[in-house]
Amino acid sequence: MILKGILYIVLILFSAVLLVVSLIMTALKFNTNGKQALRWLIGFGVSLLVLVFAILMLARGVAGKAKEFVGNIEEFGKEQSERMDSLNNLYTNSKDSLLESASVNYLMTLEPDSIGGRVPEQFYSYLGFRDYYRLPIVWPYSLHCMDSLGDATLYNEANVQQFDVNDNGELSCDVNGIMTFAFTKEHLIGMKVKIENKPKKVYFAYDFKNKSEKIFKNEQELLNYARGKGFDESTELKSCKDYYNGF
Repeated sequence: MILKGILYIVLILFSAVLLVVSLIMTALKFNTNGKQALRWLIGFGVSLLVLVFAILMLARGVAGKAKEFVGNIEEFGKEQSERMDSLNNLYTNSKDSLLESASVNYLMTLEPDSIGGRVPEQFYSYLGFRDYYRLPIVWPYSLHCMDSLGDATLYNEANVQQFDVNDNGELSCDVNGIMTFAFTKEHLIGMKVKIENKPKKVYFAYDFKNKSEKIFKNEQELLNYARGKGFDESTELKSCKDYYNGF
């Protein structure tokens, strides 16, 4: 089609030039040489016919390609629509499966009595998108990881209505760089990295009820404190990646 199009364009240009030349020569020879003027007039007519033919053929080819292009666009749109339906079904099935997982069932047992049974399903089922990872823990708290599952920031999502949009009302608890952690219904404990002159390990405990953080000298001091707050003696601090993979 491209080669034909080029040939038609060349033919259009050639016949247009010949048309103009024939018209000029007919006018010049009209009074001096009637026979030559008639020949140029015939040439003018032939050039006009060739020009019209080439234009019509080119227009026909372009229209055919345009129709084919529109058809391809419609087919592409249909395929994308079917793909989105497939992804929606996959997400729905995945979400339903996730809500029935042992990890989510455990988190549901930790829901505060005041909100029990009324936590939005998406709090448990939305785990992030692309390089953003969301790790739900005790309602209304979750850990957010950016770019990788290396470290996390603690967020309060009590005011969130929709979890898969930006600027949704989530509030940072100003506990950043969390590398490993464990939690109960009332407390989050863990190790975070604080970067000043150089990275430094910091052991902490966060009280969900009082929204306050306590710092410890080392892991053993943290674990001793945790046992007094209801943590089991076998409690181990999990990495963000291990916790995320448990869903």
